[in-house]
Amino acid sequence: MLSFKSVIALACLAASAAAQSVIIASPIANSTLLPGETFVVDVDRPDTLTGSQEVAIAIGLLSCVGLAPRSPGTCDGVNTTGNIGRVLFSGTYAPTLVGHGHADLAQNFSVQVPGNFPIGPAILSVAHFALVIGTEPFLEVVPQQVIVVGT
Repeated sequence: MLSFKSVIALACLAASAAAQSVIIASPIANSTLLPGETFVVDVDRPDTLTGSQEVAIAIGLLSCVGLAPRSPGTCDGVNTTGNIGRVLFSGTYAPTLVGHGHADLAQNFSVQVPGNFPIGPAILSVAHFALVIGTEPFLEVVPQQVIVVGT
């Protein structure tokens, strides 16, 4: 059985990790994209009291065609934690203060849908890596469903 101190410590760790999380502010869920189209991925995160050092992100696009047999036409049940699909960007994440309503810190990335990307539902994922309090590794994958449409 967990002691009260253990429960409090776990809650604090969970809150610290949640505070470091990013969101995909753009494109919004279910946005439509065209093969070959260049678009902006706006990756935001809240400013926190817990010190953290941003390390890197990778942005990927995974087609859900044939991956969600229970719900064709969606990405329901598709897990991107082990596969973010085609990598559109990988590199440094250095958000700056913006305060535009989604979060206090943000960085925009211009990426391109591959020209031969399958038409249909897809998951745009951001794999985010940071160090919390300078020493604790923090890794998350944040998904957002989009729809790749034909021309």
